[in-house]
Formats: sequence, structure tokens, C-alpha cells
Amino acid sequence: MTREVLITGASSDIGIAICRQYLSNNCRVLGLFNQGQPALNHLAKKNSSLTLFSLNFESPENIENFIQKEQSRLNACEIIVHAAALVEPVPFFEITAENLLQALKINLLPSIIFTRTLVPFMSDRGWGRIVNLSSIGVKYGGGKKTFCYSISKHALEFFPQEHKSWASKNVLINTLRVGVTDTRMHKVDPDKDMSKRVSRIPMKRMASPEEIAKA
Repeated sequence: MTREVLITGASSDIGIAICRQYLSNNCRVLGLFNQGQPALNHLAKKNSSLTLFSLNFESPENIENFIQKEQSRLNACEIIVHAAALVEPVPFFEITAENLLQALKINLLPSIIFTRTLVPFMSDRGWGRIVNLSSIGVKYGGGKKTFCYSISKHALEFFPQEHKSWASKNVLINTLRVGVTDTRMHKVDPDKDMSKRVSRIPMKRMASPEEIAKA
């Protein structure tokens, strides 16, 4: 059976791996991204089942306009994977209101808006799956420069009370706390020492994007 899948943050390393995972399962994928990368475009050229849209989440109006424009395609989506994330390394005592609001707008609001919009159609069909990608940083209060990122990811774990009733319609929502993964995100801050983090992992290595995609 061919499933329709919506993936936000499709151009991230984990996002691309998620796209590949669903495409390998013969799904049709609608991938949303802000800043693309060659690997994602190459994947789209090889797979007609992958449709890409460039969408800037900094403005909630962009999301609402996109939903109106692509309503029929979105209504058919049976799976949502929210992998979009903004990481700007800022020490806690240098955080501005804009830093915090931007993280919430990009990392949190799209999941809420797409979930609010698509769950009724999933319920009518009697099947749906929503997965929000959170972060292990939630457990530790974030890194020294990633408070905004981590608190926005923490908010992804807060589901509306109504989600309990969705389960009776076979519509399930879950959060996956992603651990330290070998992605470009960790190269944003040149001062970050990943060796210390890796030393605390029992397997003594980072996860791969493919491992996260399978989860």
C-alpha cells in the first residue's frame, strides 16, 4: 500500500535519510525544506515519488498560505515527520527575545499547524502517524549555547489533550528524542567539543542519520 508522507526539514542530514527510508518503502513523499542541499535535489531527480517545496517557516503566514495552495495533496498525507530545526549557538546570557521566538517559530509551530490541519483527515480515514523529532538536549537542559533549540524541542513533546481520542481512530502521535547524531548541525559551532559527548555514549560513537530514520 502506498502511503503519503509529509516531511519537514527534508534537507537536513536526518531529513534526507528519512526521505530515503520512506521512498524505499514505496511511499510518496512531500518534502519541505528551507535551504536545500545537492543530496536532496539529487534524490528528487532519481525518484518521481519525491516532491520538494521550499518553504520558510520563519513566518507562520507562509505555512498557512502553503496549506491553502496545496490543500488537496496535504489532505492525503497519512504520515507527518517533523524534522525541521533551527540551531543558532548563543550563550544563555546573550539570548534575545528574537532568538527564542525564532526557534519556536521554526522548530515548534509547523508541527502544531500541520497536525491541527491534517489530523481530522487522518481520523476520517481511520489511520495516521505523526512523529516529532525532539532532542536528547531536553533531558540535560540543552548545551551551553543551545537553550533556545532545546526548549523548542521540549515543547514538541507537549501534545494537545485531544490526542488521546485520536488513538481510537488509529491516529497516533509520538516524539522521538534524537541522541547525538553525526550531522552537519554539530559543525555550526566550531567551539563544540563532540569528543566529550561521544565518550558518554555506551557505544562510544554517534548515531548515523540512517539509524534515526529507521527509528
